[in-house]
Amino acid sequence: MQTLKILAYAIITLYFLVALLLYIFQQKLIFYPGKMAKNTNLNLASYQHEVFLETRDNETIHALYCEGTRPEVILYFHGNAGDLSGWKFATEDFTTLGYAVLIIDYRSYGKSTGQLSEQGMYTDGEAAYEYLTKELHVAPKNILVYGRSIGTGVAVEIATRYPVRGLVLESAYTSLGTLANEKVPFFFPSLYLRFRFNNLKKIAALTCPVILLHGTQDELIPAEHSQRLVEAIKNKKKLILVKGGGHNDLSGFPEYARFLQEDLPNFFH
Repeated sequence: MQTLKILAYAIITLYFLVALLLYIFQQKLIFYPGKMAKNTNLNLASYQHEVFLETRDNETIHALYCEGTRPEVILYFHGNAGDLSGWKFATEDFTTLGYAVLIIDYRSYGKSTGQLSEQGMYTDGEAAYEYLTKELHVAPKNILVYGRSIGTGVAVEIATRYPVRGLVLESAYTSLGTLANEKVPFFFPSLYLRFRFNNLKKIAALTCPVILLHGTQDELIPAEHSQRLVEAIKNKKKLILVKGGGHNDLSGFPEYARFLQEDLPNFFH
């Protein structure tokens, strides 16, 4: 009996220790920011320009603006890892079709200053939107917001707060809390998660058309998340399920090529 008590206490202690570690290190488990020195040369093409945006809480956000020949501008919020030295290549899918692109590094990523927080990332998105509308004088009707993975949380926030032409969500989640509970269900991380990004709660308020793309074999965020989101959207919507697609390879599938060639120019009218 004494042995069983000791074993029970050990299991309970271990359980709470793991939960404590999940709480302490949650940011490191979610975000993998790349770092760049301020003088890092990104070897940009002539149509690409480094931009530094000032946020309303006095942080400096590193961004890349790519000129285009179409009136539409893609406001791109990237995934949880890396920085603009790698993410600049994601813009090529759009610039080759004539779209202008503004892509930012969230605070603490790349050359951006500041400490990560959910509200801080929303503020970074706000600075990007205001740069387009106030500095470049882009009409809201020409802004297409694009969020990928963790960036879908920022994209949904911006598209619900500001007028835009449309919203694209690639590999989206219903909420970070729901996703975390699916990954480690016995530790109930949603109870102490500092990053919520509750897309499902916000998405019904959208007034712009929405396209969602998701791989059926996504190993990180199950496609059911996008299916639940599309059910909650009340406005014009489309879900593109990429058969066999994973989390980071959708651009290599023909469904993605059709999205670029057909849906992107035609759906948001």
